[in-house]
Amino acid sequence: MQQRQIPVVSHDAFTRLATDNPNLIHENPWIVEGYIQHWPGYTNWQDLNYLQGRFGHLQAFAKAPNFSTNRNDRLVSVKTGYDQYIDYVKHPERIRDIYDGCWLDGDYEQFLDLGLPLYCGTLKIVRRADDPVFSDVSPLLPIPLKSWNHALPYYYSLFNHFWLLVSLPGALTPLHIDNNGTIAIIAQLKGIKRATLYAPADLPYVRTTAIGFMDPANPDARDFPLWDKAVKWVGDIEPGQVLFVGTEWAHHVTTVETSISVSFDFIDQSNLAAYAKSSNWACSLGDRVKRSVDLFVQKTGGVLSRQIIQDAPAATVGRLLMSHVLRPLCDDANDTETAYVRRLYADHLARLIDVNSDRCTHDPMLPINPL
Repeated sequence: MQQRQIPVVSHDAFTRLATDNPNLIHENPWIVEGYIQHWPGYTNWQDLNYLQGRFGHLQAFAKAPNFSTNRNDRLVSVKTGYDQYIDYVKHPERIRDIYDGCWLDGDYEQFLDLGLPLYCGTLKIVRRADDPVFSDVSPLLPIPLKSWNHALPYYYSLFNHFWLLVSLPGALTPLHIDNNGTIAIIAQLKGIKRATLYAPADLPYVRTTAIGFMDPANPDARDFPLWDKAVKWVGDIEPGQVLFVGTEWAHHVTTVETSISVSFDFIDQSNLAAYAKSSNWACSLGDRVKRSVDLFVQKTGGVLSRQIIQDAPAATVGRLLMSHVLRPLCDDANDTETAYVRRLYADHLARLIDVNSDRCTHDPMLPINPL
């Protein structure tokens, strides 16, 4: 197998490269350093006590591993308050008492047998584009990158796109690709994480429909006979560095040292078409409509009829509703950039909508979880 090191570049160097090549992130992964140290919350967000005090009231789930992407994976999970989870990170030896009666998948004995620490990757902090949390971690993206998330209706309500990730050594996010054609970043505030990535062109070597994704740490030649044809990109993400993962790149991340990270998924000019084409958000939105038929028939003034909502695939219903919602928003946008993004998004959707042939193709092996 050919192995390549993920390039590490300064913010200034990345700015020059990305200005010359807007598709830079999709061609190979990058580690960029030298800009998140200026976040207003950079120092506070390295402090477990601060995070516990600010977000401890929120509820989430913790799992080992973070999620499953291979049919042979074993998984244990607990329901947890974030305050409770930070207590576990501070005192992992007390896990039996901390999570007594909280196990959802498996139990304490199965957790011990698995040999992985729990990982809380489901904490939902951000629910809208103007959430105050963003002021603590600004700018999330280095110049010249600019997120278009704010211009996309339902973007933050359909999926989580911002994560606070606190993890113990050995915590594992198995190999996967992210939903919705997004670009992902993982910004490292404390500790070290180790990343392994494969390009979209190499996915046939490391993923099968029947099995799911390969474990890069233990490739099984019986399940993945051509695994060594894939190019393996590797790199450690250290404090102050940010890993960029392009659309459809498979990634596997392990925690080397007790870690605090911020992860963020975004849409920009380079992947808006991929986002529009994704069935994940469209299925999720369409399912929401199908659960409240009368409400959405009324909301759309009959543009979405009862028959269409009931008979068309969920992805088609989701795209039809999005197109209906976008029309007035294009004209009512407060700035020309937002209007431009929404018109471009509407154009992409118009080319995709076909009630007779569109199908909901959500792949259950694609998690909504983060790095």
